[in-house]
Amino acid sequence: MGRCCMNDFLLAGMIAAERLPAAHEAKSAVLSELRNALAGASGEQRTAALLKRELDLPGDTAFLHDVHVPYKDGTAQIDLLLVHAEVVCVLEVKNMVGEFYFDSVNFQFHRIVDGRREGMRNPEAQLHRAVRAVSGFLGVPVHGVIVLASRSGKVVEAPKQYPVISLDYLPFHLEQLAKGSKLFDSAVLAAKLESLPARNSSRHWLERHNITFDSLRHGVSCPTCRCCPLVWQERKWNCGVCGFTSRDAHEVALQEYAVLFGCELDTKLAYRLLGVEDKYILYRLLEKTAPRSEKRGKRRIVENRELLHAYFGRVYR
Repeated sequence: MGRCCMNDFLLAGMIAAERLPAAHEAKSAVLSELRNALAGASGEQRTAALLKRELDLPGDTAFLHDVHVPYKDGTAQIDLLLVHAEVVCVLEVKNMVGEFYFDSVNFQFHRIVDGRREGMRNPEAQLHRAVRAVSGFLGVPVHGVIVLASRSGKVVEAPKQYPVISLDYLPFHLEQLAKGSKLFDSAVLAAKLESLPARNSSRHWLERHNITFDSLRHGVSCPTCRCCPLVWQERKWNCGVCGFTSRDAHEVALQEYAVLFGCELDTKLAYRLLGVEDKYILYRLLEKTAPRSEKRGKRRIVENRELLHAYFGRVYR
């Protein structure tokens, strides 16, 4: 799993899938959403990799992942956005199998897989919203395309407003959209988009699934056994099952908490989160990675998503 595609929403699903007990009411829904999210991220990763390898446009091209652009009273989420001096294009990547039916009269979408009809969110409607948001935010014309990342998908009824392009043909399609002359200052446009604040929707997602701190398995996870909490002994974390040892394994647990609940950590919760009882041990563990904040009894976790990218990157290869 490419790190560029491992956003906070995907990380939240990975953390919940690992720490929710099997008996929790949302366990099956979380696992199902995670499978879909992983498939989508894989499709986006393959799309970006193909374009970086085969897209033939002069000058620099920026590929922006998981961009949340202001739109009306909220934001529009963009899977993948290409910014070039000759063309700006929103890519709505779908890594799905089956036969696809776009109903442009009622603006509905469904697919048929193994004879089953499944209604789903309309990719054309999603793309239209995203194109309008990016065009309004940047003040430039913006193209849109629905990308089929899987070769096991087939369009039976096509959408009316936007093209559906197979991944293999996508570089040629984008090259045809380019005008052959510089229309935009791509560096300025990309910088404006990159300056947008990151959006963490974990809180809403947790509420939807009725997941609280108490719902989750606490403790510092063994990266080998994954479900087995480590024990702090002799100045290091120890796994009684596989023999794994580490001095800083607790840093992953702190980052998991930050993804789900934010960087502010109540010291009382920190004892339960890390599974330690001695306050002097806790303070030593938190000294650098979650120092005391200005609020009494609160800590501030120093954000470091790379730790989670490395941890879950070994799990979801």
